Amino acid sequence: MIINNSNALNIVVNATALRTSGALIVLKQFLKAIPIDNYLYIIFIDESVQLETSSNVKMIPLNKRSFFKRFLWDACGLRKWLQKNNIKPYATISLQNTNFRVDGICSNYIYYHQPMPFYPYKWSPFKPKERTLWFYKNIYPFFVKLFINSKTEIFVQLNYIKEEFVKKYNINQDKIHVVFPKIEIPKPEKKSQIVIDKQKFNFFYPATPFIYKNHVVLFNAFSLIDSLLSKKIVLYLTCNKEDLDIEYSFENIEIIYLGLLPHNEVIWVWEEVNGCLFPSYIETLGLPLIEAASVGKPIIASDLAYSKEVLEGYNGASFVDYQDAKAWGNEILKLISNPTVYTPLKKESKDSWNEFFKIIKSKK
Repeated sequence: MIINNSNALNIVVNATALRTSGALIVLKQFLKAIPIDNYLYIIFIDESVQLETSSNVKMIPLNKRSFFKRFLWDACGLRKWLQKNNIKPYATISLQNTNFRVDGICSNYIYYHQPMPFYPYKWSPFKPKERTLWFYKNIYPFFVKLFINSKTEIFVQLNYIKEEFVKKYNINQDKIHVVFPKIEIPKPEKKSQIVIDKQKFNFFYPATPFIYKNHVVLFNAFSLIDSLLSKKIVLYLTCNKEDLDIEYSFENIEIIYLGLLPHNEVIWVWEEVNGCLFPSYIETLGLPLIEAASVGKPIIASDLAYSKEVLEGYNGASFVDYQDAKAWGNEILKLISNPTVYTPLKKESKDSWNEFFKIIKSKK
């Protein structure tokens, strides 16, 4: 396959692992932001992804879903593909945390969005729900660092990730760029049969049922305050009850499982509820916090670096120890007794992808 004979202008992008959730959003934004210029962007994607591209983009669909397939591709498969097609990149980009090998040393960049290795929590490889977390905490860092070389530069979304990356991987901080992601909040739209009872106090927590999303601390907090409530509470969750697998019984608190919602309906729910509960203790960014703050909702969040950085300057946020159910209960009671709507937080909407491409094309 002949892609382009002008090898100096090829930018090779590895994105085979970006096929769902936030990772797919990263890929979509990246593709949308690619400038029409003299560079040809050769992008390796998962075969299930079907997205429109511009004239200077060539997408190569592959199936590298297993960890073994992905590692072989990063270690030698992509390099062999480039050799076979006589391509020497001007630069390479990995959108999926780990770098990959090519012939020679050209400028290479990693868009890093995996915070798991930076947290002190310990998980067990012998517990099914913790096995993946254990891998990302204990094994994944080896693969992150494996193909980093003297020409590697890193892009991260928040300052706290930069600080932790420097400590964890002993990388010169000048080679790590903090580029706050472009936040696109869609127009709110109700698509399902959700009914928000305004006679009750309604909370929203859009999160997957992963253990580190920490739903359990909310249920424990509810158990402590259930008998103290003067007004009934409803908590809306974007997962299914069987996935969460937490036993509970409340008198004055209702849990409603909405399942996965389209993004514009998530925004509609934010506009209808009274507040946000966000007990997650591992996040790259924490997009729901930005969404809730953008419509002025009161927020109770885990007292951690990611939430404080994302909500900096917002008056409607309070921060609680993510492990302390009693503290969560007290903060929930305080919020219910004094409901307030705050001045919406407007995050600076600079074109972060433009900054990304400017840095890449400035290197020789």
